[in-house]
Amino acid sequence: MHFQKPDKKFCLLLGLAFAAGFLAGLCLVAKGDVISTEKAGLFGDYYLHQYSYLDIDRTELAILVAKERGKWLLLMWALGFSGSGVFFVYLFAGVWGFLEAIFFAQAFLKKGIAGIGLAVLFGMPQLLIYVPLWIWFLWEVQKQSRICGRMKRMGTVNQNNRQYLLRLVAAGVGLLLGILTESYVNSWMIQQVLRMI
Repeated sequence: MHFQKPDKKFCLLLGLAFAAGFLAGLCLVAKGDVISTEKAGLFGDYYLHQYSYLDIDRTELAILVAKERGKWLLLMWALGFSGSGVFFVYLFAGVWGFLEAIFFAQAFLKKGIAGIGLAVLFGMPQLLIYVPLWIWFLWEVQKQSRICGRMKRMGTVNQNNRQYLLRLVAAGVGLLLGILTESYVNSWMIQQVLRMI
């Protein structure tokens, strides 16, 4: 199996979709419709204190994270079998940007600059593992979607999906690495930092 690096145009368009979602999230936050500083959830003092001393069942956390991340991986992979997968790749990046904007705005509104630092710490697996993995995987989904769309227009069906299945397996292995990092290493590291502050 040959892994192809995503081209610059794709990365630029994906980055623009993410930035558009991020700006939309910030606009919604600025309008005041999304976040209440009294209900800061994850970044509230009570939650952070409880999290720092919580006895976390990391195996259960890994299973929960695997379900959440895995369903998106499978959905995006399945969308590669339709011509509309190209659109959904960019929509996925936009929604991801929107959610990140709300997450970082919530951190900033509750904790100021220290909240941004905490948000980066909470998001370390995303930065180190998930972002490169998703960029590569969305590139593969887009390529497959274009092939399926072209075949459908020609009136034929793509019979050889073995390579695309192998890419799902490779993405699943990368996702598993991210899940283990997020559930075991990152949660332990966050607890240690919260106990110090």
